[in-house]
Amino acid sequence: MSRKKKSRKPASAPIAKPKLSKQELENIEKRVRKKTGKQPGNRQQEAKSSAKQQSKEQRNKDPRLGSKKPIALGALANKAEKQAVKAKDKSLTPLAAVRPVKSDELPPEQALIAIEQDETLQLILAKQEDNIELSEQEVDYYNDMMDKHAQLSQALGLDDSEDDVAQSQVRSEEELWQKLDGHDFSAFEEE
Repeated sequence: MSRKKKSRKPASAPIAKPKLSKQELENIEKRVRKKTGKQPGNRQQEAKSSAKQQSKEQRNKDPRLGSKKPIALGALANKAEKQAVKAKDKSLTPLAAVRPVKSDELPPEQALIAIEQDETLQLILAKQEDNIELSEQEVDYYNDMMDKHAQLSQALGLDDSEDDVAQSQVRSEEELWQKLDGHDFSAFEEE
């Protein structure tokens, strides 16, 4: 690249902002600036005021001391406490009759029956048996209902899984013995 020489032509120089008159500048600077810190001369004012109020500050120097208002001691104080307790007791009385809240939940037996007879759950189970892929919503619904069913059956003491396993083991053993008894072993004998 070749070098460019500096030129004094007005086209290449930056353009200056137009100068504003004093009135226009005053109009622009009308916003209130945020004040931060202490005002000038504040140290001297604090020193003078602290000399005058030093005796008052020494009295209330500790913020834990609290109010200087006199407190009534003795019999009058006990009466005031009793009146405060009575006022609290009056506020605890109900304004309207208290009614028991009816819950929308079904008893566990009916909830278990409702889960077993749920049509959407039956459709999902049918899809599973036919090996049709389930959507995420169907899988979530199926898992939720099965969890509820397991909780309700456990709460009611209806745990059929152990009985089914025991019966299937007995059946499978019997079937194995039947197979063994009915099998012809003559093909395996050597002569």
